[in-house]
Formats: sequence, C-alpha cells, structure tokens
Amino acid sequence: MVDKGVEKSIGVNICFSIIILFLVFMPLWAPKMWLHLVIEIFILALLAISLNMILGRSGLLSMGHACFYAVGGYTFAILAAKFKVPFALAMLAVPAAVVISAAIIGYFSIRLTGIHFAILTMGFAQIVWAIAHKWYKFTGGDDGMTRIPIPIILHNIVASYYFILGVLIFSLVIIRLIQNSSFGQIIIAIRENRERATFSGINVWHYLLLNFIIAALFGGIAGSLLVLFTQSIFPGMGYWTTSASVILMCILGGVGVFWGPILGAVILTFAEHYLSMHIFYWQLVLGCMIIVLVVFMPGGICGFIKEKIQQKIF
Repeated sequence: MVDKGVEKSIGVNICFSIIILFLVFMPLWAPKMWLHLVIEIFILALLAISLNMILGRSGLLSMGHACFYAVGGYTFAILAAKFKVPFALAMLAVPAAVVISAAIIGYFSIRLTGIHFAILTMGFAQIVWAIAHKWYKFTGGDDGMTRIPIPIILHNIVASYYFILGVLIFSLVIIRLIQNSSFGQIIIAIRENRERATFSGINVWHYLLLNFIIAALFGGIAGSLLVLFTQSIFPGMGYWTTSASVILMCILGGVGVFWGPILGAVILTFAEHYLSMHIFYWQLVLGCMIIVLVVFMPGGICGFIKEKIQQKIF
C-alpha cells in the first residue's frame, strides 16, 4: 500500500511535469502578446521565489530585495552597452556583482531582525536606486538605458521565451535542492527558534548571511533576464515599490510555500494587465481582492490548498 505522503509527492511531480510540458509547447500556438506576458511572469516569478528564500524560509522581511534585481540588471546592461563585453561574459559577471553587493548589505542587515532588518534593507535599496537615478555617465540616470545589445538569436521572441524558461527551470531546481538540503533545514530551524539554534552550536549569523546571498543571487539573475528581454533598464527596477510588489506576490501565493510566489506572480501580473484594460479603477478591485485573500486565506492561496490537502491526508 502506497503511503499518502508519497502519493501527494507523486501528484505534485505529475502536475509540475504537465505545467512544464504546457509551457514548452506554448509558443507553437500562443500569439506573441501572450508570450510577452508569460515571459514577464517567468522573470517576476524568479524574483518572487528568491525573496521567499528570505521572507518565507528565514522569516526576515526584506524591503530592499529589488536592489539586487537592479544590480543584476545594471551589471549586465553597463557591461554589454558601455564596455561592449561579450554576452556570455556579461551574464557571468552578474552573479559576481550581486554576490559582492549582497555580502556587503547582508553583513550589516543580518545582525538585525524584525522592522529594523526591513528598514535597513530598504535603506540600502534606496542607495542603489539613488546611484542608478543620478549617475548619468554609467546608468543613464532617470532616462535609463535602451538598445542594450544582445545576441541576434535572442531578438526572436520564441528564442527569448525558451532561454528565459530554461534559466527559470534550472534556478527552481537549484533552489529546491538547497531548501531540501541540511542547509535549508537549518534555516527553518533558525526561523522557528533562533535562540535554540544558537544554543545547539549553529552559527546563526553565517547561515542567515549565506541564505541572504543565495536569495540575492537569484534576484540578480532575474534582473539580468529582464534587461535581456526588454533591452532596456530604468532606475525604477530598484525602487522600494518594486520590493513591495514582490512581497505582495509572496503573500498572495503563500509565504514559505515553494510554489506560492510563482502563483502570486501569475495572479498579480494578470491582474495588472487585464484589470487595467477593462476597469478604470483596477487598483481598487485589486486592493479588495488582496483584502479578501488575506482575511480568509492568511497563508496565501497555496498555503490554503496545502492545509486542505494535509487535513485529508492526516
């Protein structure tokens, strides 16, 4: 007799495989407008799930996660447009730049918790935004940067779609492996009881800093993908409102649930695009929808579904 937990795991894997197959064959029938929207969802989903590594796994609210989004994007844009660095080298430079910036920011931020951590990360993000907004020589200032060179093959929307989908899937697999590892379990233990973890001999600061850097790394990759897709970049990428939008995605889908931020990215992106097309006061409708979800599904949509499944299993 198959254990119910195993059945659940098999069911999740089957659903995941079906979704991947659907996405792989989507360019064969979907119009280009849909592909543009789905690519945007891919990028935001990666950004949201990277934030969830901090917010959901370690229990720290980062209000400045968008700064790594901007660092990754500007690193690629400046190297490709200003210094004419080959595409592959520019992409490889993104993780290095993001890791260095995350190590500096995390060194000061991880020592704090709660609202102090949130405010300090937002402060660092505002510094990054201010540099991007005022340093015209390298960033283009508030005019941003456009016509960023990318390989000719990626000018094709289908090629860009598959490239970004491949990066997303690879990133999700790596993140999943990290979260299921002993490192991921220690992060959860720290979230649940930091004092007990400290008394157990765990170097809490080192683990949280490493988790912060890893999360920032994937956020930076998402930023480089956005620049790759749009061939442009603007300071708004690193503004605090971008961080707030990503936090909202995590809350909608389910904080701490692996698939939650992805679902949140889908919901929020579709809501912004389609509600704004048909409803003048679409922000009001979106606000009401968020209130209903938070009141009746405090764990987010995925959290609500996970809770119901666990009730049936046990």
